[in-house]
Amino acid sequence: MNRIILIGNGFDLAHGLKTSYKNFIDDLWETKKKLFTKSYQEKKITLYEDDDIVINDVIRWGTVCYNNNENILTGYKGFLYFIKNGYLRGNLTFKNSFLKIISEKSYLQNWVDIEDEYYQQLKHIIQNKSRYYTGNTAVSKLNEDFEEVKKELEKYLINELNNRKLNNFNLENIGQGFNIVDFSSEGIVELRNGYFSKTEEEQKKFEHLLEEMKRGLSGYAFCKTQIYPERTLLLNFNYTDLPKKLKKNIQDSAWQLDNWAKKTIEVIQIHGELNNPNYPIIFGYGDEQDETHKEIEKRGGDYLENVKTINYLKTPNYKNLLTFVENDKYQVLIMGHSCGLSDKTLLNTLFEHENCVSVKPFYYIDEKGHNNYNDIVENIYRCFTNKSMMREKVVNLKYCKPFSE
Repeated sequence: MNRIILIGNGFDLAHGLKTSYKNFIDDLWETKKKLFTKSYQEKKITLYEDDDIVINDVIRWGTVCYNNNENILTGYKGFLYFIKNGYLRGNLTFKNSFLKIISEKSYLQNWVDIEDEYYQQLKHIIQNKSRYYTGNTAVSKLNEDFEEVKKELEKYLINELNNRKLNNFNLENIGQGFNIVDFSSEGIVELRNGYFSKTEEEQKKFEHLLEEMKRGLSGYAFCKTQIYPERTLLLNFNYTDLPKKLKKNIQDSAWQLDNWAKKTIEVIQIHGELNNPNYPIIFGYGDEQDETHKEIEKRGGDYLENVKTINYLKTPNYKNLLTFVENDKYQVLIMGHSCGLSDKTLLNTLFEHENCVSVKPFYYIDEKGHNNYNDIVENIYRCFTNKSMMREKVVNLKYCKPFSE
């Protein structure tokens, strides 16, 4: 039996990388403010322009005293305040409408929200409801703007990796042995037949595990087996290379770890790699069950430019994932991935496959003590078409734990 570990943005954040959407967008606008200021100081410009924005009628206004609330404004809000009330003033217009959309929508929190926003704009174009993209070039302009955001993201992530010290990896959750309470009934049968059926002693040991499982939460700790995955796949949905570093860390420490660390550990960068044209980053949409998708398919061409399923074919990664999935029964652990709709097609393939016998989310606890288990499971629910299968495979809250522990 194998294991697939879904690695999302929360994994990077937990290990010291500032790679959230908010980190990126705040840094982008802080950088633009610095470049704008520098251009004025060096050339006394009245017009500032880059790939995304234009600021005209620039004047030096003088020194402005910021109050405490204004001084802590970051990102786009901080930039707007600066050009309206700072010592430089000007009129801001956007060349990149998609950047305008995501900058103004302060409620956008996650990368999946940005991918979904792109998809919403695509649907608005089809429905002739777009405020920003009209005419014959609407879709090509949207794709062009979206591509510029992707380029900015890649630059930011490369810089972040080069300048950030990583926290140590916690190997306990990744290397845990199989626990029978985490498995579907089919998975429990698979464990019995595969690992506890050769001798009478093994059979009695498994019966004891089943008895402990019936006790509920009090018996959870006693339902652990000493069975570890034959193969572990680190399926990275991020663009950073932390799973590769994690794999090296595991292999370097294998002599002092459990037997699982000495078995096969693989990494697939399903969304591509930074600064590698042979494995370009994949950033787009992946909900092919949406009602509008049929219309998108009919139109073809530019409308399909950012469909993840199509872009997966640019590398062997997706085929390698399918090969792994077909190899044997497997458990899915979710670490830092929201399971949002932009990855729905791929996640549906993983979750509803006949070889999948367990889907276990690790949740995050915020500063107020609230966990996001329910948020993750609601997204998982939307990735299943077979809801009874979902109830059978997804591990309930009392058997799950925080990702950071």
